Amino acid sequence: MVDYQGAPCQYCEKPFEENDDIVVCPECGTPYHRACYREAGHCTNLALHAMGGSWQKIRRSELEEQRRAEKRTEQEEQEAERERGDQPKMLNASLYDGVRLRPDDPTVGLDPAEEFEGETLGDIAEFVSANRFYYLPLFRLMKETGRKISLNLVCLLFPELQFAYRKMWMHTLLVVLVKTLLSIPYVMTMMTEQLGMRLAWVDVTSAGFGRLSLLTNTADMLLSGALCLFGNYLYYRFCLRRIKHMRKDAVSDVHYRHLLRTEGGTSVGNIFLALLIEGACVFALSFLLMLL
Repeated sequence: MVDYQGAPCQYCEKPFEENDDIVVCPECGTPYHRACYREAGHCTNLALHAMGGSWQKIRRSELEEQRRAEKRTEQEEQEAERERGDQPKMLNASLYDGVRLRPDDPTVGLDPAEEFEGETLGDIAEFVSANRFYYLPLFRLMKETGRKISLNLVCLLFPELQFAYRKMWMHTLLVVLVKTLLSIPYVMTMMTEQLGMRLAWVDVTSAGFGRLSLLTNTADMLLSGALCLFGNYLYYRFCLRRIKHMRKDAVSDVHYRHLLRTEGGTSVGNIFLALLIEGACVFALSFLLMLL
């Protein structure tokens, strides 16, 4: 929602204050004091009507430019402090343009208008929502350097749960499927040795089966290692791809903002759902092996 406070009324040109009664033109969105609009009898922003423009979009552009100017000033002041020796050199200072990372800022002190393949950092921050202090600088590092590798220890141990938590369902289901297939020798061993079931068509004590178990275990560890290294990059690409789709699907800016908040972020419930799916896959696999 656009903040009207400080913006001028189109009719009387006085800035809006916090408790002002404000109405907007239904066609172009230009705001007025209610008394001013009643006195004028119609929207007086005829130039905007002729262009078919939107006052809100113009206002957002002005506010973003103002924020960029403020950040540029802050960066110049910080650079001057470093030149004087008043502030220690920041690691990767050229990459972060000398910005102090601030957890209380929606974009943690970075420029919300900075573009990532046509999408802004502000939109990415709104989509990521949780743990932006970690992800936003990392995404910026990936964009600036082309770097794809970083450590995500959760993806090393529970990649499918991490992806589900971040609403990456295609990645979640793919990992669950691959891990279920790789677990076939382990499940067969558990069925025969721990549950006492007999699988007449395979000998789990044979050397060949042992080699197969070693191969699948190694493949599972390699998969976990790869996801540990590339999990953050997969999430970075997922964010950009989903934001682009949402922008195309949104019927208005308000709808777009709603999609960013609801389809992004995290979900603890998804973790339990992923565990349920994983358990169902193992159960279905065990049942299928008994039928063979």
